[in-house]
Amino acid sequence: MKPDSKIEILKNCSFLSGAENHILSALADATHNLEIAGGETVVAKGDSGSTMFFIASGKVRVHDGEVVLATLGTGEVFGEMAVLDADVRSASVTAETETLLLSLERDDLWQTISQSSEALKTIIVSVLQRERSIVHDVTTRTAQVQAFEKELEIGRRIQADFLPEYVPEVENWEITSYFEAAREVAGDFYDLFELEPGKQLAVVIGDVCDKGVGAALFMTLFRSLIRASCQYSALNPDIGKAADGSRDHISRILQTGIDFTNHYISTTHSKSSMFASLFFGVLDPQSGELVYANAGHESPIIIRSGGGHDILEVTGGIVGLFPFATFSIATEQLNPGDLLLSYTDGVNEAKNENGDQFTEERILKTAISGWKNSEDLLNRLLDEIYTFRGDAAQSDDITVLILHNLVVD
Repeated sequence: MKPDSKIEILKNCSFLSGAENHILSALADATHNLEIAGGETVVAKGDSGSTMFFIASGKVRVHDGEVVLATLGTGEVFGEMAVLDADVRSASVTAETETLLLSLERDDLWQTISQSSEALKTIIVSVLQRERSIVHDVTTRTAQVQAFEKELEIGRRIQADFLPEYVPEVENWEITSYFEAAREVAGDFYDLFELEPGKQLAVVIGDVCDKGVGAALFMTLFRSLIRASCQYSALNPDIGKAADGSRDHISRILQTGIDFTNHYISTTHSKSSMFASLFFGVLDPQSGELVYANAGHESPIIIRSGGGHDILEVTGGIVGLFPFATFSIATEQLNPGDLLLSYTDGVNEAKNENGDQFTEERILKTAISGWKNSEDLLNRLLDEIYTFRGDAAQSDDITVLILHNLVVD
């Protein structure tokens, strides 16, 4: 590149705005052409740097891992801070397109500006302008983050209203629940409601794919659809031949609720590709009969009072992805002293600092370890998870729902 072309590039660079021609000429003589292919990294975060770069043509991105901090184009500069203070690179820079750079070494820069007070003033003014811009960006982003946090807090409170306000009291049954979001809002949900006052108890625990706000929105939709469709079906004699509370009638209510929810989500919201795994059961508190569907969810465990246990395996696929998916209905018996432990994958997939998972085996070991009541079992399970996890951050929402058929003296 000809000297005049280099001078023109430096002259149009904001970093050297106002610099005199003899300074630009001296710096141009000290620069070197550097051609960079698209996708090639120019500097890497953490490296020691002694070179700054002026972009003659092309475009680069400044990034910290996958997080893009800025995109720079013709007439802009990068690497100047590491050159000025001899510190390591604070970010990586990768060419977005084929890019032509002018590189300038630290010693050449200092030799030039040390010979001219005007050159030094130009550099100082440029650095101060860059700092003001950074402060402005940080202030703006801080205000945005505070607004987002406020909105998330509102979302968290709204979502909490979609979880049961209280656990229903059912004669001769002990019901214990636990919910802990990994973020401000969650994709996990659970629900407990009577199909009719004083009669069958619907029990739902589910996990919407993904995390965060999107999952939270669909969590409320899944929960609302299931509850509304089942309560309507329970009062509608057209669902089955008679609303008599029989096993067949309860199965029809459950089948209607899960089929309706699946079809609505998978057709109305097909572009979102959101789905949920869920365990949905209807309990007859008098007989202990549990009619249920396990739609791709972690298998609940029944701990038998006389020893041993049973696993409620999957009876169908996930809900909300395929309009014509089928879900089989199964039945189990919870006798006096038996306990049903259900949970989401935030329990069995809880990770420690090495990335190891808690696993179903540890859950089962805790479940058969000799607890006093459902609250005691929940506390033991949570203690085991937190001990296993150590200092590792919570990786997913945690939800646990326990039903214990009490032995009546």
